[in-house]
Amino acid sequence: MGGREISTGQVIKVAVGTSLGTTIEWYDFFLYGYAASLIFPKLFFPPSYNPLTALLVSLSTYAVGFVARPVGAMIFGHLGDKLGRRTGLLWDLILMGIGTGIIGFLPGYSQIGFLALTIATISRILQGIGVGGEWGGATTWLTEYAAKSRWRAFWGSWVQQGVPIGLLWASAILGLFATFPSSSPLALLNYGWRIAFWIGAIAAVIGIVIRLALLESPLFERVIEKGEVSKIPSIEVWRKYWSKILLLAASWAAQNAGFYLYSVYSVTFLAGIGFPKSLGLLSVTVSALIGIFITVLFGILSDKIGRRLGMMIAFGFGLAFSFPYVLLLFSKSFSIILLAQTLMVVAVLGSYAIIPAFFAENFPTKYRYSGTGLSYHMAAPFAGGLAPIIVADLVAEKYLVNWWAFGAVFAAYFIISLIALAVLKETKGKEMD
Repeated sequence: MGGREISTGQVIKVAVGTSLGTTIEWYDFFLYGYAASLIFPKLFFPPSYNPLTALLVSLSTYAVGFVARPVGAMIFGHLGDKLGRRTGLLWDLILMGIGTGIIGFLPGYSQIGFLALTIATISRILQGIGVGGEWGGATTWLTEYAAKSRWRAFWGSWVQQGVPIGLLWASAILGLFATFPSSSPLALLNYGWRIAFWIGAIAAVIGIVIRLALLESPLFERVIEKGEVSKIPSIEVWRKYWSKILLLAASWAAQNAGFYLYSVYSVTFLAGIGFPKSLGLLSVTVSALIGIFITVLFGILSDKIGRRLGMMIAFGFGLAFSFPYVLLLFSKSFSIILLAQTLMVVAVLGSYAIIPAFFAENFPTKYRYSGTGLSYHMAAPFAGGLAPIIVADLVAEKYLVNWWAFGAVFAAYFIISLIALAVLKETKGKEMD
């Protein structure tokens, strides 16, 4: 493999390095989601603005980041397949840090009017492009290091820890500031939310330093040695594998949509039915912590029974649980709500553990960064970016009457992914060339 043997210790180092980087990126990404739902409608709009309209417009700026993700996948996929995985992953983290830092310094509507929301949207685009380059590079880098391991999905699941840990971090930080009285400078709507964004920008700098210390992928080094580096990998992979990219995107759309419905919109839904915002955030925080272990377990399960079956088990459970999940939220009991959040985590994070290995095994090394990144992020605008807006529009403020729309959207995405998985082929045990 590229002229050098790979030890388990080296795989662990790359696993830790990629996981830390993805954690930072997803913290920044989720932080904007919470801010778009809970903070921006109050700070970036005039007081006379209709609250629902402000929420929908704010969530639309959140969705812009999802539209930017495929663009980031193409840009950084091109860099990563031409110049190396490490190079692409350094620059996407730099871009994410810039976007996050800008948001933390934005004045409100009372000072610069709608220009504040415009700048936030541009910063969100930078975040989206940055995170668009992160996942494909991190999973490619790590799975290529673990290419000879029979526990490839387990190692790949380490990258996915960035999502529950990033979510845990973002919800915990905002939950902490939500406990301060409104008169305090550290209150969520005062400086609390800004400090949360500043933390993300500083963490990005730390992540860059860590990644500078890691070595390039051995499989990519072999491609360089053979002179097989593609001239325009992002274009060539689409030309050769477009149908596979679209099927892979559809195969995880349920996870992408379901995760943002559970982690972001559920907090808004709970607040709308009178459940304290701080406890809603806490339910997501605790269930995300549990999700870390669920992710590892499903990675190991997938190395035993296969990628497709593992994902089908998770999504099948999610389909059956879609409507009961929403009904359990109406209990207004923290313990029951936490149970509902945790069970939904089984569906959305269990499947998430499997896709690094599954996606990486579907592409050759010369196109892997581009192929995995595009497959992953092609789903984002139509799943994670669109689902919360659809549900917010259908439910509106009639939570007791239109609750069924919340469950119906969950169910629709689970069905889409199950159909795509039925068409795709199993890749467990496939040689990574």
